[in-house]
Amino acid sequence: MYSASVVDEFITVAQLRAEMATIIARLGKARGHIYLTQRGQPRAVLVDIKEFEALIEQLEYLDDSIEVLLARERRTRGERARPLEDVVRDRMVRETRRVKPAPKRRARDRVSR
Repeated sequence: MYSASVVDEFITVAQLRAEMATIIARLGKARGHIYLTQRGQPRAVLVDIKEFEALIEQLEYLDDSIEVLLARERRTRGERARPLEDVVRDRMVRETRRVKPAPKRRARDRVSR
């Protein structure tokens, strides 16, 4: 479940590079968020893996709930139900779009900025 009890922390990318192991350990214990800033602007958020998984689970639940509500609305309007094969196929397409492997990078492309 989502927990907002931990105070959010802001660190710079330079701090992350210098103290990565310590920051990741602290993140795992606190289950909060760490905002990464670059040149004074927020650029990314680090989240504990358990927190991330809980958020993804909640999003999937909400997505399913919306699908149910839309199906009920279509049924009350008298629309025909979609065949199960179409629903499963669309769901599989959405899943494969969401989980794309990162492209392999060559050594010369791995330049720290």
